[in-house]
Amino acid sequence: MPTSAQELQSFQQYASARILNGGALLQLDDLFDEWRNLDRDPKQLSDDAIAVRASLRDIERGEKGRPVEDVVREIRDKYNLASES
Repeated sequence: MPTSAQELQSFQQYASARILNGGALLQLDDLFDEWRNLDRDPKQLSDDAIAVRASLRDIERGEKGRPVEDVVREIRDKYNLASES
């Protein structure tokens, strides 16, 4: 979904207020993440929490998953993306 002027203004207002109230040392990405998480869909939050718990159980059982390099290569191949070299 394209960014709307209203979304941009909302983020700008949030970031400005946050910087004035203790967020001056945060990186722009951190401010953006905070802003995006303000109105998260409760269903999505619940689904995310379930996925994290399942991953933690897998780790406790000794499952190590796949190396990130393999996953990135697979995604690049699937979507025909150039590698970053």
